[in-house]
Amino acid sequence: MMNRKQKIMAVAAGVVVALGIGTAAISSQNSSPVQGNGQLEEVKPLEMKKFMEEDGTGFIMYSFDEDNHTIYMNEVQKALKENDVDAKEIYSYDPLYNQKKSQTYYGLQQDTDTLAAYKNGELKQQIKLDEYDPSELEGELSHFIETSKELYFEE
Repeated sequence: MMNRKQKIMAVAAGVVVALGIGTAAISSQNSSPVQGNGQLEEVKPLEMKKFMEEDGTGFIMYSFDEDNHTIYMNEVQKALKENDVDAKEIYSYDPLYNQKKSQTYYGLQQDTDTLAAYKNGELKQQIKLDEYDPSELEGELSHFIETSKELYFEE
C-alpha cells in the first residue's frame, strides 16, 4: 500500500513525464530537417550526385566565378550562420568536376553562381549571387534562406 506522500509523488512524476513528452512532441513538430551552425561544406562532384540521388534536401551553392568565389563563399557563410543552417557547395573548378557534363549530371538544376533550396532533389528556388552588390548580398541571402526555410523545410 502506498501512503499519501508516495501517491502525491507518483502523480507529480506522472505530470512531469506527460509535460516532457508533450513538450518534446511540440518542439520536434516545429523543427526543420534543414539545420546547422552555418557551415558551408565543399563536396566533391560525385558526392554531390550521390547526395542529390539519396536525399536532395537542403541548400546548395553552385560556384563558377573564380574571381568572386571567395566573396560569395564568405557572404553565404554569414547568412547560413544567421539562420542556423548548413549548406553544401559544388565548385565547377574542382579537379574532379567533369566540364564536359552539365550540372544536371550531378543532380543540380540551378544556375551557376547561385544558392538554391532543394527538397527531395527538386529545385524549389534559387538566388543569383552576381545580381547583388557585395554590400547587399548578405541581407538578400539571409532573407532568401529565411523564406526558403518557412516555405519548404518547416513541417
